[in-house]
Amino acid sequence: MKNKFGLITYEGITYPKTNIVNVGDYIQSIAARQFLPQVDTLVSREGLQSYNGENIKMIMNAWYMANPTHFPPSPKIDPLYVSIHINSRIKDVMLSPETIAHFKKHEPIGCRDEYTANLLRDKGVEAYFTACMTLTLGKTFKRDKPNDEIYIVDPMFDSYTISELLKSPVQLLRRIYRRRLKEYNWRENVLNSFFTKELLTKAKYITQLAEDAPSEQGFKIAEDYLNKLRNAKLVITSRIHCALPCLAMGVPVIFIQGGFAAKVDNCRFDGIVDFFNRIDVDLSGKGHLSFKHDGKIGIDSKITNQDSHVTYAKALEKKVQDFVNQ
Repeated sequence: MKNKFGLITYEGITYPKTNIVNVGDYIQSIAARQFLPQVDTLVSREGLQSYNGENIKMIMNAWYMANPTHFPPSPKIDPLYVSIHINSRIKDVMLSPETIAHFKKHEPIGCRDEYTANLLRDKGVEAYFTACMTLTLGKTFKRDKPNDEIYIVDPMFDSYTISELLKSPVQLLRRIYRRRLKEYNWRENVLNSFFTKELLTKAKYITQLAEDAPSEQGFKIAEDYLNKLRNAKLVITSRIHCALPCLAMGVPVIFIQGGFAAKVDNCRFDGIVDFFNRIDVDLSGKGHLSFKHDGKIGIDSKITNQDSHVTYAKALEKKVQDFVNQ
C-alpha cells in the first residue's frame, strides 16, 4: 500500500498577543518537504496530538512547542524525529512520562542542538545531534545567478534600540526591570565596529517575521525569502533559519551571536553556531570575530563559509530518504 505523508504547518501559530509568524518555521517544513513524494495532509505543530485522519508518515523537525500539553502526537502519525528542539521554557511540562515513553518508542531521537540531545539523554532517551534539516536546502535552492546584493536580516534582534522601545511601552518597562536598557546601542555599535559605512549603506535590511497567513501563503513567503537569499553576495544575520539555509545554498553568511540574555533563547544555539563565521557579542556588548579578517568587512571582502556542516547535511539526507522509502 502506498504511504501517505503529512507535513508540519504553522497556520495560526503566532507570537503571543501578536499577528506575527516567524518565516523560519515554514523554512523548516520546506526542508522536510523536499524529500516527500507527495504531501497528503498538512498538520499544525500544535495539533499533532489531535490529528485523526489517515495513517501518515511525518518528518518531525521543529521547535517544540507553544503548547507543550499538546504532545505526544496522535498514534496515527508515524514519526521520524530529526532536528527537533525542545525549548528550556517548556521542557518540564513537555517531558511528561507519556512523552518520554513516546520518545523511547521512536528512539534514537535526532536533535537540532546539543542542548536538546543532552536533555533527552538525561531522561533516559537515546538521542543524538543531527543539526538542522535546513542544512539540506541546497538540494532544491541552487545558487545559480550570484548577484551583488547584501542582506542584513534581523541582526541582534533581541537588543532593542531606544526608538524601538518607545514604540512598545511594555517592552520598555521589561527592559528597565531586567536592567537591559543599557543595550539600546549595542546593535549599532557592533555593526559599525565590524562593517564599513559603505556596506551598511548599500545593504538591504529585511526581516524574517511576517504577518500570519494561511499555510499556502506562509510557504510562498518562505520560498520567496529563500529565493531572495540564495544568490546574495553576503548575508549578515542573527536568525539561525536564515544563516543555516545560507550555508546549505553556498551563500556567504556571517552570524552575529549576541543580544540574548535568556537561556530560553541561547539553548537553541548549542552546537549549531560552530558551523558559522561569527561575530560573538559578550555580555558587555563587545564583539569578537570567530574568523580571520583584516580590518572592517566591506562590499569587496571575500567571506568563505566553513564546511563543517556538510557531513551532517549528508547524514540527514540519508536518514530522511530511508524513512520515506520504507
